[in-house]
This record gives sequence, C-alpha cells and structure tokens, in this order.
Amino acid sequence: MKLNWIKLEGFRNYHDLELTLQTPITALVGLNAQGKTNLLESIAFLALGKSFRASRSLETLHWERPHGRIRGRIEEDGKEVELEVFMQREPESKKVKKAEKVTTPKNFLGSLRVVLFTPDDLDLVTGSPTLRRQFLDRLLLQLNGGYVEAFSQYQRILDQRNALLKRIQHGQAQTWELHLWDARLCEEAQRIWERRLTFMEALKGPIAKDYQGISGTEEVLSFNYQNHQARFEEKLTAARDHDLRTGSTSVGPHRDDFVLFLDGRPLHESGSRGECRSAVLALKIAELRYMEEKSGEKPILLLDDVFSELDALRQEKLGGLLQNYQTILTTTGLEHVAKLKNATIYEVKEGGLTLRR
Repeated sequence: MKLNWIKLEGFRNYHDLELTLQTPITALVGLNAQGKTNLLESIAFLALGKSFRASRSLETLHWERPHGRIRGRIEEDGKEVELEVFMQREPESKKVKKAEKVTTPKNFLGSLRVVLFTPDDLDLVTGSPTLRRQFLDRLLLQLNGGYVEAFSQYQRILDQRNALLKRIQHGQAQTWELHLWDARLCEEAQRIWERRLTFMEALKGPIAKDYQGISGTEEVLSFNYQNHQARFEEKLTAARDHDLRTGSTSVGPHRDDFVLFLDGRPLHESGSRGECRSAVLALKIAELRYMEEKSGEKPILLLDDVFSELDALRQEKLGGLLQNYQTILTTTGLEHVAKLKNATIYEVKEGGLTLRR
C-alpha cells in the first residue's frame, strides 16, 4: 500500500495544499504550531474517518471556511483509487467518498491503513485506559468491516441505553425497558470482543520477543487483558442499580483495559521510563506486523514528533523500521532526519511547504 498524493482544502491552517509523495520517507520539519501535525492528521483522517486530535470532525475546518476537503490517492496491488472526506458547517455534515462515490464508513475504513505513533502513545503503559482502547480500535477498525459495523452499533446502543438510564432516574421511563437494550448491547459486545481477543492472543509472543530485541535484556513483557466478556449479561444486570444511580453503563467493551507486566511486575507501577518506552515501541511494532499479516499489504507509518521523545537506542530501533514502510514523519529538528536515506524533506512554515531535499 502506498499513498501517492494528497490535497487539502480548508483543513486546519491549510487553505489549499497539494503534495505528491515520491520517496518512501517524507519528513516534515519545522517549529511547533506551523502545520506539521495538521498534515499528518489529514492522512490519518483518510484512514480512520475521523481526527485523532479533535472530538468533532468540524473542529478541523479552517476557521474562515464553510467547508473543507481531504483527498488522497492510494495505490494497492498496482491499482490507484481516490479517497475523500468532505465536511461542511451549515448544514453540519461529513461525507466519505471512495472512487468519487459517496460510501459508508464500513466500505471506506480499511481503504488506507496506517499505524500512528504520537507522543500521547508514549503514555500507553501509564496513561488512561482510554489510550489502550484507542490502540485496539484504531487497528481493528482499519482491518475488519465486521468490527466497524459492531463498533458503530455498540456505540449507538450504548448511547441509547445511557439516555434511558437518565430518563428512568427522572421517572420518565420504566426499568424493565432496559432488558430490550441489554440484549442488543450483548450481541454487539460479543462481536467486538471476538476480534479484540483474536488480536490480543496474536500479540503474546511478538511483544515479548520485540521487547527483548529493543531493550537488549532477557526480561519478558506480557499483559493481562481485562474485559467483561464472561457472563456479560449477568454483569449488566448486577450493575443495574449502580448504572441507575450514575446514569451511565459501567460494564462492557467501552471499559476494557490491558495491563503490561515485565517479568511479572506491573510496568505502570514500577517500570522505569526506558522500560515503559521500550514496551510502547514493542506494541507499535506488533501493530505494524499484525496489520501487514492480516491485510497482505504494508501499512503506512505516521510518526508525529516521537524521535525527540526517545533516547538514542530507541531512536535507532525506530529508525530501522522506516526502511521497510512508507513513512511520513514530523520533527522540530533537522538532525533527526538528516541521515535518512530515500527521504524527501520539507520545511513547514505557516501552512506552507518548502522542499529542502
């Protein structure tokens, strides 16, 4: 898989930008707040159907523009196809197109597959469970149309169940109505867990091996995937009183988490900074390989200013990946990319790109 071309209209600080990607590595160099991450975000948007930085897609529109568009041409198996995301403020809408035809998220997602590595990902071990669920969902939404459908349905049913809980709190609905939503929630939850568990099972061996290769130690990296799959419907019923008090659903895939261990000790409690970052790098390598194995095509690697967050050893390990995947990266320092082979380097300043090499 290769991204050949991208065009932005009214996206973030880009009025109108057209970029052809001619080399395996494209480096975007510049000071902060110039637009480097915005361009990376637009590529991820084409893969994920949404921003990884904004809760609402319309937040990415240039403030002066009533609408905006991201277009990209990808090549897979020798064939080129154009993808598009179009957004407008009034009436508020977002449409996705594939081969110039409006299509559904299920058909759109997976057309472009990326592995995204940002400074926030360096908190995967010690940060909020939300980060670890995002890690799972970003991968699986790009690989499986069934997961896209189940994930979308689950979120819709969850929102409706939570709304019903609030109406019951205010005496506007009856508790027995929860049974109708619980049955549907269980059905979609099992579809989500089936695919998450398949990935987590496949993760076991690779992350242990990759961690040892990154760290140069014999320590074993492992994890415990925490979920409510077993007897889920009973757990929903048992949590009902709690859910009625809080007005939200307390069990389900939206509460999943996984805890990483190094030689049996929880990394988030006792891991050093270097150990935690080696674990994150091992997870990202596993993500790349799993996506490649399941799709039969190499995903595109997007790196958002992570070189400056890593020490020399981990920079070297990450740099080794760049020769095997099409990579678009951002950095504030030219020193991080000056020695890269097969790289085109652009300086980014105030939403403009200047070719440096």
